[in-house]
Amino acid sequence: MKILAYFLIAFSFINASAQVYRGNNLHSGTAKSSFYIISNQDEKDLNKDLEDYLDGFGKVSSPEKYLKRLEKLKGQNIADELAYIDIVRESTKKMEKVVFFFLDKNEKALSSFEMKDREAIAFVENFQKYTLRNLEEELLKENIKLAQDNLAEANKYLSKTEKALETNLKEQEKLGKKLDASPEKLTKALSEKEEIVNELYSDPQAEEEKAKEELVKASTKKEKEIAKIQKEKEKAETKLSKKEKEFDALKDNLFDAKNRLKATSAVLEDAKKALDNFK
Repeated sequence: MKILAYFLIAFSFINASAQVYRGNNLHSGTAKSSFYIISNQDEKDLNKDLEDYLDGFGKVSSPEKYLKRLEKLKGQNIADELAYIDIVRESTKKMEKVVFFFLDKNEKALSSFEMKDREAIAFVENFQKYTLRNLEEELLKENIKLAQDNLAEANKYLSKTEKALETNLKEQEKLGKKLDASPEKLTKALSEKEEIVNELYSDPQAEEEKAKEELVKASTKKEKEIAKIQKEKEKAETKLSKKEKEFDALKDNLFDAKNRLKATSAVLEDAKKALDNFK
């Protein structure tokens, strides 16, 4: 009955239908007058929609795999001689064809003089509107899924950006501590070198060749240590400068990520509203 109600108020639904054609098509090996539509919809979806649509109009059977027969029609005013309607589906890789034969009890196709063409066309056209409406609803649901996927990606991007910022700050803190310790290390190393040099020139024992050689080695080693500390300091300063610049870029990324999340949330909300309004 729900489908029958749809038939009666079809024009209150979407007005999106392609042409309903009239012409000869094969029925039981014979060319007979018919009405038909052509679609590129999924075969299974189209067949299910056809079964649901016909169910509201009378008794439906399937004498053959691609044939639906509608008989004992409820309240039809197409023709007095109308015994049943045979609906045949034909397919190619790119097309679905649904053919409606309006037949009398002898399987003869009713002519324009024997039935109300407008009512017959409306019957076919309203099936087309019904199946297109179902298709549109599925597409709206798919649109919600797309919006949900985009929102998930936006959340992932935001999380990734926040983690990158957190890592950057930790690295800056680590480098800062390293730089804070550098002056102390450098002062200590310079002080130790000064002690060695003083010992080298003031210790009487330093006059002995062996003792003097040891002090020179110690002084050279300390110079290398000082050079290493200075090099590490410069390296840390370079890294810190780089991290600070990266931080500025990451802040921009965070702003972008939050805007993207807000935008995708709005898109999802509107996608849901579109489906609600459609229903």
